[in-house]
Amino acid sequence: MHLKDKIGIHLDQIKQLKGVENAVLTQRDGNPIQSTGVWFSKDEIFNVSSATSAIFNVGIHLHPKDLKYILIEGKKAKILIAPLNSPLHSSLNKVLESQGILDTNHEFFIAITAQPNINLGGIFLQTNECLKKIKTTLITSGESFKPPLIQFNNQKILSIIEGFNVKETEDFDLRLSSFSLSFSETISLELKKVLNNISVTIPDLKYAFITIEGGFIASKILKKVDTDTEQLDKISAMSYSLFQTANRCAWLLKKMQAERILLDCQNSFQFIDGLGKAIFSTEIGKLRQKLGLIRLILPQFSKKIDSLIKRASEIQDHRTFDIKRMLGELVIK
Repeated sequence: MHLKDKIGIHLDQIKQLKGVENAVLTQRDGNPIQSTGVWFSKDEIFNVSSATSAIFNVGIHLHPKDLKYILIEGKKAKILIAPLNSPLHSSLNKVLESQGILDTNHEFFIAITAQPNINLGGIFLQTNECLKKIKTTLITSGESFKPPLIQFNNQKILSIIEGFNVKETEDFDLRLSSFSLSFSETISLELKKVLNNISVTIPDLKYAFITIEGGFIASKILKKVDTDTEQLDKISAMSYSLFQTANRCAWLLKKMQAERILLDCQNSFQFIDGLGKAIFSTEIGKLRQKLGLIRLILPQFSKKIDSLIKRASEIQDHRTFDIKRMLGELVIK
C-alpha cells in the first residue's frame, strides 16, 4: 500500500468521530499531502492548506518549542491545527528526525474542521493517537517523506494572472478617519482596570494585552519575568496577524468569522479573542489553572473589554472628515 494511502487511513479514523467534517495533512509551506472529507474541492484544499499554513507558521513563531495545537472557534465550526512534530511524542520525534523525516522546524501539520458542538476531549485524544500512528507509519516505511512544492503549468499561471484583474470602481468614499482607534483617558483607565482584575483573578497570568488595528497595543499588563515590553510588542503584532489570518481561514471553510483562538502549549495557554476592531490576548500558565475554568472566566472580561472598544469606536466614527471638502477649502497664495 502506498504511503499516502496508509496516512489516509489514519485520517479517516479522525473523520469517523462524530461532528468531524474533514482532516488534511499539510506541509509547512502549504502543500496538501493527504485529506479526508466529502465536501472539499481541489481548489478548496489548496486554499485552506495555504491559510492554515499561515496560521500554523505564526503559531510556531509565537511558541517555537512547546506548541501542542491551535484551536479556532466560531459560530459554525471549530478548526484544530496540530503539528505532526508534537512535543508530546519526544521519543518518536527523535527517531523521525534522525531519519530526516521530521525536523525541529515542524515540517508537517494536521488541520481538522469540526462542528461547533463537538466533544473537544475526544478530538484531542483521537488526534494525538492519529499523530502517533502517522509517525509510526513513516518510521516503518523507511521513506523520506518530503513532497515537492506545488508546480504550475502555463494554463495555471494564466489562470492566476487573470485572477488579478481589477474591476472598475465608479464611487469613492472620500471620508477619512484617523489612523486607528483612539481612547479617551476614561476608557484607557477602565481598560487598565479590567486587565488588573484579570491579573488578580488568574494568579498564573503571564501577560494580557488589548491590540487595535495594525497590531498596536492599547493597554497591557506584564507579569512574565522573561518577557519585556519590546517582546510583548512583537507578540502583539503576531497575535493580531494570527487572528486576521484565522478569520480568512474561517471564511474559506464555513463563511464565518473567527471568535476565539486557543494556542495550547506544554506549560501555558494563549487565548486570542476577536473584539471588532481589536483583539484581546492573554497567556496563562498551567501550574494552577485548568482549561475549563479559564474558558468560563475569560469571556466575562472579554465582554467588558468589548463594550469599551465599542464606545471608543462610536467616538471615532464622529471624527471622520471629508478630504474633498478639505482640499477645496485650501487657498494657495
